[in-house]
Amino acid sequence: MTVSVNSQAYIFFCTVAGGIMIALVYDVFRILRKAVKTGSLVTYLQDLLYWLIVAVIMFLTIYYSNDGEIRAYLFIGAFIGVILYSLLLSRIVMGSSLFIIKIVTYVIKGIILIISYPVRLILRVFSVPARKLAGITKKAFKKAKSSGKVKFFKFHFYSRKFKNLRKKI
Repeated sequence: MTVSVNSQAYIFFCTVAGGIMIALVYDVFRILRKAVKTGSLVTYLQDLLYWLIVAVIMFLTIYYSNDGEIRAYLFIGAFIGVILYSLLLSRIVMGSSLFIIKIVTYVIKGIILIISYPVRLILRVFSVPARKLAGITKKAFKKAKSSGKVKFFKFHFYSRKFKNLRKKI
């Protein structure tokens, strides 16, 4: 089947767009990794998910633009799309995304700080009497414990005297 130059150019530009989408998905995963620190298992799963998404993007690009026929220039076009995105847009997307994430994080932390301020203030106010009450109860328990020991000691002392007295009788 012969394909005109115009349709080949359209197919090539579609694969370039597919390459740009692949690089954009890669930047999304880079942003996620920089924003949220994860372990090696999650990184492995993210890599697996990335390659599955890349395979789907390439499959759909080839299927819709070229009716599923695989040609070498399709992969060259995807490679050129990745290179173009990396050179022209990657820094802008990464920098702006990380900046937005940082600002949103600061705003959320500020809101949480403002909302939790009354709760922290109430806890501080009630902590002073609670500490004094804890000190008083601690002293009371120590007195009760020590008086209990004295009474037990006295009881033990009198029981020995009673046994000695009984032995004498």
